[in-house]
Amino acid sequence: MATKELRVNYILPIIIGIIISLVFGGLLITSLKKTNSLSTKKVHLNEIIKRNIHKNGKRVYLTIKTISPKIATNGKNKGYYIVSDGSYNYIVLLTNKKANEIINTDLDNNPVTINGISKEMNSKLKNIVLEKYNSSNEETDKISIKEYYSYFGDVYLDQTLALK
Repeated sequence: MATKELRVNYILPIIIGIIISLVFGGLLITSLKKTNSLSTKKVHLNEIIKRNIHKNGKRVYLTIKTISPKIATNGKNKGYYIVSDGSYNYIVLLTNKKANEIINTDLDNNPVTINGISKEMNSKLKNIVLEKYNSSNEETDKISIKEYYSYFGDVYLDQTLALK
């Protein structure tokens, strides 16, 4: 039969192991919750553009103060627009319904905030944006493909996949 001292020598390490496991498990769960909340948090589109990380598929928002006429279509009821938040220009993909809603709003007094998903730009879209932007500006205000990133970034906001 085991003595009382011998049982304490077996039980004490088990109890310490359980306590350590609970502490580390709690820390792991807390860090996973923080990581998950950061990945589902909406950020301003400009923050995504500035980051040098994977930019596709992030939850983003943008406050629109100006909107251009449609510069390209994407499907039956969607179009690309150049918008501004008053500081920077961005490209957004909007449903026709949302675009009309924004266009018919007094953006000077009531800027509109939209939500969506960030999408990386392909070269075809960049060329379309560049062509439309340059065709509506004087010769001195036209930009080259090398200047594109500093004017529009490398992602756009897709509102057609808007978050509820």
